[in-house]
Order: sequence, then C-alpha cells, then structure tokens
Amino acid sequence: MSLTISLTPDEVEQCLAALHIECRFTAAERVAYATTPVVKLPERLFAYPVPSDSSLLTLSNIKDRVGTDPKRPPSFFDNPWYQSEQFMSTRCTPGWHILSMEPISGSLQQPVDYLRSNPELELPQAVEVVLMLFLHFVHRGEQLLFKKHSWCSDMASLNRHVTVGAFGRNGVFLSAHPSNFSSQGLGVCAKIRLPGDNR
Repeated sequence: MSLTISLTPDEVEQCLAALHIECRFTAAERVAYATTPVVKLPERLFAYPVPSDSSLLTLSNIKDRVGTDPKRPPSFFDNPWYQSEQFMSTRCTPGWHILSMEPISGSLQQPVDYLRSNPELELPQAVEVVLMLFLHFVHRGEQLLFKKHSWCSDMASLNRHVTVGAFGRNGVFLSAHPSNFSSQGLGVCAKIRLPGDNR
C-alpha cells in the first residue's frame, strides 16, 4: 500500500500556522521535500516533512500554543506530571516523518520492545506522534488514536516510556509506563526508518 496521506511543506506550514506555530522551510528544503519517499506497510501511513529550523516543534511549545481547553481542539489533556519532564523540550528532528496512523497489527497489548526484531521500523518520538495527530486534525478534521495509545521512544522519570494517545474530547493524553507494561489499547504507531536515516 502506498502512503495514505502526505503533506507538502506548504501544507505543513499552513497547518502549523493554524496552531499558532511559525515554522518555515527554505527554498532548498521545498525542493528536497517535493517528492515523498516510497514506502510500503499494510497500515495507513501519514508523512510530513520538518524543516531544519524546528526549534519551536517541542511538546512544551506546542502545548503552550494550542492550550488545554478541550472545547478548542486540538488540545492537550493537562496533567502536572509531565510539565518538568525532559522529553517535553525535545525538538522534532528535521526530515521526513512517516508513521502508521494507528498501532500496527500485532503491536497491541505488547511491551515497548515489540519492534526490536524489525530493522525497518522504530518507535516514534512523542512529539512526532503529537504532530501527526494535530497536523492530520487540522488538515482533515479527523482525530486519530481516539481510543488507542502509542509507545514512544522518549523516556520519562522512574525509567518509564512515554505513550501518546486517547485524542478525544479531553485532548491528547501523555502518559508513561514501565517497559513491560501492556494494555488492550496500547501499541506502536511505527515510524518508518528511511535509507540513510541515522537519526
């Protein structure tokens, strides 16, 4: 299956502007991201590029811009536990980001290391998942991960892995669980590892 949805640099800028986030691609980046990489995965995929200047694309800043009012989606569910966590200040890396729009088949109720044996897939950053959710919501008006969560590569305090999901009426939830934790709605919105991507 080819990519289900792929945003252009212009569309990313427009969606982020709707979220009150200024983010600009250079002319060279617009050319570089004019063609989406070809990848195949049975699940629906969402692809979006991020410019080299991604300093504003952190969870902390995105939360500051969109807020926590569930009546004005997209928003975050406000919870004090994550406010001072280091992952909140991790910026989204430049380049293509290609994620499955739902947890991949077989990953639900599995621990965080489910993807260890697959070199082509990896855990996404929490900020990557949030950007996918919010960009898609602005672009298409659809809320992904309404009743599901995705493991993320970010670590939180107490040696827990961050999870993102339940993007419903109360905003997107950020949680954290031990690596051996499993839950019926928790899986992996897998990130496609592109050739030459050493991030």
